[in-house]
Amino acid sequence: MAPIVKDMVSDRRFALAFAAAFAACSAILAPSVAWADIAGDINKWLCGILRDTCNWIFNSQVDVLKGIGAEGVLSADFTQMLGSAGSVTMFDIVHGVWQVAILPIGCGILGFVFTVQLIKVSQKMDGNASMPGVKEVVFMLVFFAVFLFLIQNSFEIMRAVYEVTRLAISRVAGLFGTGGELDLTTVSITTTDDDVAALLAMLVVALLSWLVVIVAYVVALVVSWARAVQIYVMAAFSPVPLALMSLDETRQMGVGYLKNFAAVCLAGVIILVLLVSFPVVLGGLNAASAGAPVIDSIVGGLSYALQYLAMCILLILALVKSGSWARDIMGG
Repeated sequence: MAPIVKDMVSDRRFALAFAAAFAACSAILAPSVAWADIAGDINKWLCGILRDTCNWIFNSQVDVLKGIGAEGVLSADFTQMLGSAGSVTMFDIVHGVWQVAILPIGCGILGFVFTVQLIKVSQKMDGNASMPGVKEVVFMLVFFAVFLFLIQNSFEIMRAVYEVTRLAISRVAGLFGTGGELDLTTVSITTTDDDVAALLAMLVVALLSWLVVIVAYVVALVVSWARAVQIYVMAAFSPVPLALMSLDETRQMGVGYLKNFAAVCLAGVIILVLLVSFPVVLGGLNAASAGAPVIDSIVGGLSYALQYLAMCILLILALVKSGSWARDIMGG
């Protein structure tokens, strides 16, 4: 039996027949591999990565901007707007400057104004050759007492003005929160085409908008901190303009100071409104809102991304202009 098997294996015709049969069975039993679809699968996989990356970038940008919100500088207490270094805060510094340096200057200006008023009364007395009336004397004393009270409590008065706007900021934040969620359904729908080139273009736009959002974040922080510093400095020097209000010739200077201080405080409400409404405005954008016909989904997606970029630039400009808008509201 063994020699027969050995002869069959060594036969060349048997080997060829066995190889052909094995190849036929392998072709029948082995799973078919769609080599033609490999390129399509790679393209689809790459487009999915690009699409998810763009949507992640858009969502992350909104989360960054929402992080500013009402928390931090905008809604901080007057004594802790800029934090502290150890036991000393900027509030302590400006309050000390107000108390030891600016308050005496304000009282000195008020004393000068009172002297001017006495001269006017004496000149009137000389012209009429009679003693001034009791009414004028009482009015001058009341005038002096009222302005002395305002100057001595000027820092607390400015603090009270700030607290009014801080209450408004807290109520706005309680009503709307720190901003709405951005619905990226539109973007996801308009980027369903597996076009690598178009999705790469959208990724470039998304990265550019990411850079603009970072700039917007920095601008928002700078504007908020600058507002806090300006409030502190203006509160520290408040005795001088309030004292100038007591004189007819310089009264407009004091009125202008009060309007400007109120405008600086009111700018915080404007900044919060901008930050709260920004995600809402972005969520209302759609591919056709620019007025151009949407030829395909990729064009729509790029249109949305460009509108998003334009809105981020608009946010930066609005934050920069928030102070001048507040002055316009106050008639400054």
